[in-house]
This record gives sequence, C-alpha cells and structure tokens, in this order.
Amino acid sequence: MKRLISLLLLSVFTLVLCTTRTSSKPTADEETIKKLELEGAKHSGTSDADIAFAKSVFAETFVAIDPLGHVTELTPASMEKMTLGMRKADPDVKVTNEIQDIKVRISGDTAVVTLSGTYNATGHKDTRYDVPNAKYVAANTWQKRSGQWKLLASAAVATGPIPGEVYQLPPPPGVQ
Repeated sequence: MKRLISLLLLSVFTLVLCTTRTSSKPTADEETIKKLELEGAKHSGTSDADIAFAKSVFAETFVAIDPLGHVTELTPASMEKMTLGMRKADPDVKVTNEIQDIKVRISGDTAVVTLSGTYNATGHKDTRYDVPNAKYVAANTWQKRSGQWKLLASAAVATGPIPGEVYQLPPPPGVQ
C-alpha cells in the first residue's frame, strides 16, 4: 500500500512538474528570437532592407540547407553580393514567406527554432524559378553573442512534392 501511495505521489509530482514547464510564460529571449524569425520572414526578398536585416542577424558564417538539398555557406558580405546579383539579374521577382508554429528551445546561449511556412516567389524572367505556395518546415540555430542573437544555420525541408525537373535547374540568375 505504501508503495502504491509513493507511486501515486510521484505521478502527481511528475504531472505538476510537466504542466508547470509546458505552461510557463516564454522568456524574453524566446520572445526576441520569435520576433527575429517573424521579421526575417518579412525580409525574404532582395531589397536593401532585406539585405540590411540579414546582415544584422547573420553570424560571421551562416550555413543554409534549402529544400532541394543545396548547402550554402555565406558571410554577411557574400550574402549581400549574392542578393545584389540576384536583384540585378532578375529585378521583378517578388517573394512572400509566411511562417507559423514557431517553437523556440533555448539551452545556454544557443537556441533551436522550428517552424513551418509557405514560400512564394514570382516574377522571374525564367518562370521555371517561380515557386508557388511551397510548404516547408525548418530548423534554425541561433547563438547569443555579446547580448545579440545571431543566426548560425538553417535547414528547410519541403512538405509537399517538388517536381523532379526542379532538381536539374542551374542556380538562379545572379547566384554564382
């Protein structure tokens, strides 16, 4: 009987602990990172404001894996050069990126963020590069440095089918 009561108390304690942890208010850092993610989604294009935002949050080296499996390593300067090249080569491109289901997990000075989204790109001279309503999930890694959160890496996976011919396309105009 004592053993049953001990197990019951342990179960109640575990339930209280789990409920407390899952229902606690987000920390200031979690809120900051969530705002940075939302702001980043607004700056997915090639405008000067988009470049400035990326330069403000990128670490000295940023690694990205896109839904096609391409691995890209960028510095803020190389990202700016690439983005300006894309804008010059294809000035009419319009991009929207809507994200939701943002979950922030912080461990020390590192945060892993998961999210889902819908990405659209239209207006390419070569319409093969237009992307209509591409659904994806992503995991982003942030690190706090001198009080500022910096983006270290991002990996995105398509959650819908990608036409096979897309994998054969060369890099978009302006990307070297």
